[in-house]
Amino acid sequence: MSSLRLTLEAAGLSRYSPVHLVFAITAAAVVVASWVQLSFEVTGLTLFSALAVVGLSLEALRFRAKQRSDQLARLWPEVLDSLHSAASSGFGIVESLDQLALTGPERVRIVFRELVDRLDSGYGFDTSLDWFKAQFGQLQSDRLVELIRITHRMGGVGYLDSLREQAIRTRSEIALWGELESKQGWVSGTAKLAIIAPWVIVAILSVRAENVEIYNTPEGTQVLVAGLLVSLIAYRLVSFLGSLSKPSRVLTK
Repeated sequence: MSSLRLTLEAAGLSRYSPVHLVFAITAAAVVVASWVQLSFEVTGLTLFSALAVVGLSLEALRFRAKQRSDQLARLWPEVLDSLHSAASSGFGIVESLDQLALTGPERVRIVFRELVDRLDSGYGFDTSLDWFKAQFGQLQSDRLVELIRITHRMGGVGYLDSLREQAIRTRSEIALWGELESKQGWVSGTAKLAIIAPWVIVAILSVRAENVEIYNTPEGTQVLVAGLLVSLIAYRLVSFLGSLSKPSRVLTK
């Protein structure tokens, strides 16, 4: 559940819990599987359809989370530079955050504005930072939150140097991972599409009644179940071998 919660946060869906996600995916899988069973009357194809809905739903969520995280990461050097500039001018931490809410990258202004409003409304500093962290759900925001938390407790010691180092590190990571993902992404996507292809053929063949009768024999069912297991194993292998070991969020509860 913790992994699902982090993925929901990265996708900008922190208002939903993992339980909501599981319920929605399960309901969608049941609906699609029922329609496939009524349309084709092939048990193996029905089982694959249910699992495919689950897999595609999780893939879509991960894709959204990755796209949003990458887009926000490209804005983070500007955010760090703005905080550094404000701190160099003598602004305090809350005043620097308030400046970002006014002049920072447009996409992140509203979150910084809500953070400042929460602080002004009497919410606890640590509680507000945890809320802020969940709104972005990404590594760079986690680092900034913990930097601000530590700096707030230590009275600002090393704040400027830490902001500068974090901005340099973020720019370097964006350049490196952008190059790696551009070379790897299409290979993994093509492999996953290849897993679906045989089942598309099964669906096409199921239009004919004689093929449906063959699929529903004990031998036909065994072949489809074996194909389903192979598809599941292939999907897991593609997901495992095709994933890049990017730094993960560790500064979370």
